[in-house]
Amino acid sequence: MQTTNSPLPPSTKIYRLMETRSEARVAIDEVLSLAQREIRVFDASPKLLKEREYGQPARIETIRDILLASRDHRLRIALHDTRGIESELPRLISLLTQFSGQVQIHRTVGQAAEARDPMVIADDAHFWRKLHIDHPRSVVTLHSAVDARPFVERFEEIWEQSEIAVTGSNLGL
Repeated sequence: MQTTNSPLPPSTKIYRLMETRSEARVAIDEVLSLAQREIRVFDASPKLLKEREYGQPARIETIRDILLASRDHRLRIALHDTRGIESELPRLISLLTQFSGQVQIHRTVGQAAEARDPMVIADDAHFWRKLHIDHPRSVVTLHSAVDARPFVERFEEIWEQSEIAVTGSNLGL
């Protein structure tokens, strides 16, 4: 008889629905811990990124380790509003300064400014997303490029309709 507590193979698809912010923060950490090459983040504001713990030392170290592994590794963040990012997320801004060729922070424009589904995607196979920015429910899916594909495409659409908002060279100006 096989126990239900046995660990899953690393490539087994995982899907979970979350009801709370604390569950969502854990899920985002799971997604980031699986990233090997690229992290895509879409959200509304620096304040929400801070609430999702993008300013925490452990989260920043996870991202830093990914960026240090190769010059080809990327972090792309698209936000509706970037005002206050320096004060809300100084550690993230430090990453931007340190890895200016690998980290990009954009502001949405046009139709992308209407998007209401925050998400984090790692390597086209792992993602967390809120069903709607105003509702607490979110979903995490790990080890599934097939399930991630529509959200990768969604992020790329948002990214195409965004502009550079913060760079390592224009801070403090």
